[in-house]
Amino acid sequence: MKGAIQSLGETIAVAERAGIDPAPVVELLTSTLFPGPVYSAYGDLIAERRYRPAGFTTVLGRKNLHLALDAAANVGASLPFGEVLRDVLDEAISQGRSLDDWACIAELRR
Repeated sequence: MKGAIQSLGETIAVAERAGIDPAPVVELLTSTLFPGPVYSAYGDLIAERRYRPAGFTTVLGRKNLHLALDAAANVGASLPFGEVLRDVLDEAISQGRSLDDWACIAELRR
């Protein structure tokens, strides 16, 4: 799910910088390549910059990611993308977005 949020955020950032309305981009992605509730729900939140009330806060996302990284370390596995997401979530939290929906990480790329 975190990967979906990050990829949507990056896609929307590029679209916006190109002068493209993000709503139709989300509609195109979620009706063709990435159908399903994760992409459509989070895509809408990101396109509309609607992060409150949070369905799942950035702090909770960071806590769960920390648990996954610890579990992987305990069995000798690594989660390289998880480590990248940890940095992204830490950046969002340091910018005062602790209580925002974790989809707010998209704002870091805008």
